[in-house]
Amino acid sequence: MGKMSELDLVKQDIQQISDDIESREIEALQVSKGHEIYEETSLIVKHQNVSEAPTPQDVVKSRNGFEYVDEGYMRWRLNQHYPIWSWEVIKYETLGDKAIVVHGRLKIMDEGIPRSFDSVAAHRIAQARSGSGYVDLGNDLKAANSDAFKVAVNRLCNVADDVYRKQYIDKTLSQNQYDNMLLIMSQLDVQEAEKVDVALQSGKINKDNYNSVVSKLKVEESKDE
Repeated sequence: MGKMSELDLVKQDIQQISDDIESREIEALQVSKGHEIYEETSLIVKHQNVSEAPTPQDVVKSRNGFEYVDEGYMRWRLNQHYPIWSWEVIKYETLGDKAIVVHGRLKIMDEGIPRSFDSVAAHRIAQARSGSGYVDLGNDLKAANSDAFKVAVNRLCNVADDVYRKQYIDKTLSQNQYDNMLLIMSQLDVQEAEKVDVALQSGKINKDNYNSVVSKLKVEESKDE
């Protein structure tokens, strides 16, 4: 093989530099994607932990048959898990002399990501017993503002999900439970295994009934032996 010309050497150097740059870009992209995945996972875990935390009964109140949570507790949880936040009243208005409505906006920093939620709440205006005037319009406004704030904290931050009925508990089988079900199915007759598979894929077999289903299937399995 003959000696490479100076032009060929320059082309080779340029190609090497180009390959190095491409390699660094790929590495940077992989790191960036890995960071995004980590942030997303961190957010999911954080919100799930906040959602699943039971609300102390001493801060749960009841009014007109509906449960609600003390505002002080909501603020405490907000400061604990989302310390950078702000609440702004966008506007308020009265519906004649019947109710006062507050539209507010909660802003938070969620693992470095700015997020916001708008909520609206109304509170009945207390009329004076004399039939003219109001008891305390200022208190009615505060109550509407408090309700709007608590709704936003719950919806955006998952605080007190167990009280506000927004809690979702994942009942999906763990990988070990799922693998164990497959093992049990392999020891059943075809017809029974197909029934179990349909129930498994549809989610009818979950963490709540897993132990009872396994026990029942093992009994059926022993009968066939």
